[in-house]
Amino acid sequence: MSAAENQNVTSLDTQNLKALIERQRNAFRAEGEVTYATRIDRLKRLKALIVENKKEFAATTKREFGNARSYEFSLFSEFASKVEGIDHTMKHLKAWMKPEKRKTNKPMNFLGGKSQVRHFPKGVVGIISPWNLPFGLTVAPLTSALAAGNRALLKPSEFVPETAALFAETIPKYFAEDEVAVVTGGPDISQQFAELPFDHLLFTGSTNVGAKVMQSASKNLVPVTLELGGKSPVIIGRSAKLDIAGTRLAFAKLLNGGQLCLSPDYVVVAKELEEQLIARVAEEAQEMYPNITENEDYAGIINERHFARLQNYIDDAVAKGAKLTIVGADKTRASKNNRRMPLHILQNVNEDMLVMHEEIFGPILPILTYTDVTEVPNQIEPRRNPLAMYYFGKDKNEQEYLLNHVPSGGVCVNDITVHYVQEDLPFGGLGASGMGSYHGMEGFAGMSHPRAIYSQTLIDILPLIGARPPFGDKFRKNISKVLGSI
Repeated sequence: MSAAENQNVTSLDTQNLKALIERQRNAFRAEGEVTYATRIDRLKRLKALIVENKKEFAATTKREFGNARSYEFSLFSEFASKVEGIDHTMKHLKAWMKPEKRKTNKPMNFLGGKSQVRHFPKGVVGIISPWNLPFGLTVAPLTSALAAGNRALLKPSEFVPETAALFAETIPKYFAEDEVAVVTGGPDISQQFAELPFDHLLFTGSTNVGAKVMQSASKNLVPVTLELGGKSPVIIGRSAKLDIAGTRLAFAKLLNGGQLCLSPDYVVVAKELEEQLIARVAEEAQEMYPNITENEDYAGIINERHFARLQNYIDDAVAKGAKLTIVGADKTRASKNNRRMPLHILQNVNEDMLVMHEEIFGPILPILTYTDVTEVPNQIEPRRNPLAMYYFGKDKNEQEYLLNHVPSGGVCVNDITVHYVQEDLPFGGLGASGMGSYHGMEGFAGMSHPRAIYSQTLIDILPLIGARPPFGDKFRKNISKVLGSI
């Protein structure tokens, strides 16, 4: 890193945040129209940043996970999928930018009136990203922000300081500071960042912190997109293929050590299928990770605080009557310095247990059972509006029943988490799991202002319908056509 680049990084760590956002807003205002060519150029630079720095970012994230993070998982989830998202955006951007013709009311439509909606950039977008996928969950919303024509300020999580510093070092090589800039620092800086007068703010993280971010943003009436978590249930119907359900459940639950916002949080299964499903999940988990505590493909828990939190969930559940099965190991950890936690399956869980009220974010899998599918919505209700609902089964009536009785941000049928990588589908939560969406067209629209534009000829139509005072019979007659007798 050159001396000039190092100076830029230092200034971004200690700068006056209000001056920085004002610098970006002034540049945005001076630019005027953000052309298609400009947006494509910025997206190409973002793609180049990913491709040219993937190894260093993946290695840095691995270190921040105590060297317990799969390099291949990082390459797919945080880099390859984000390049695909940029490619999708560039392919469709011209169509998204086209003005949308809208119908014009009578009689203006007969007299030359025309209506349209055009999507204009909002201005400066703030992006607060989390620690669990620190690169991918920064770049994905940035793609939407740049496609919509905005400038952006990034605030990576303070829990991954090396990754944040690498962003601060790398971004200036691809973007001017008044296009995209990085702010680093701890909780105090994060609080100040959330209170800045952005034109839009996107936060990815926990529900509790999301509520605080929204409160901070409200001081300046900043619109927000909140990508939160929640307890995403997996519902196993009697018509499910248990081999497939068990395989996909084990794979998804153990991705990144269970530290994903879309991770399957708990299972609701028909009572008579419970043991079969558990056996299949355990079999698949051991096949993927035969020696989980030393496995390079398996992610460890990010830090000791979160490891202790997970252990507390387990201890609390067992103390309150849960049956615990540790898959592929005889204890929670192999050694003090090893935070690769094996899969913990909990049966006989109830509402008194902490694990059923807090998002788990780790390799713990509680199991609930039902005798009739109509019981399922009430079982899920205390954990309402999860980020995702996962259903396994072939019964279309059952599927529709659950879709209509279990609200969630998104849905996967006979799979888990993969709706996230469908670039033409919106990704977002509902209620406690968030608000707003990004990815694809919805990301572009969410980061844009849909501006209503009506144009009229020079013909003065108000006298034609009697709508200019003094009002007379002609105007009353026109009103009565809509309202009836007046």
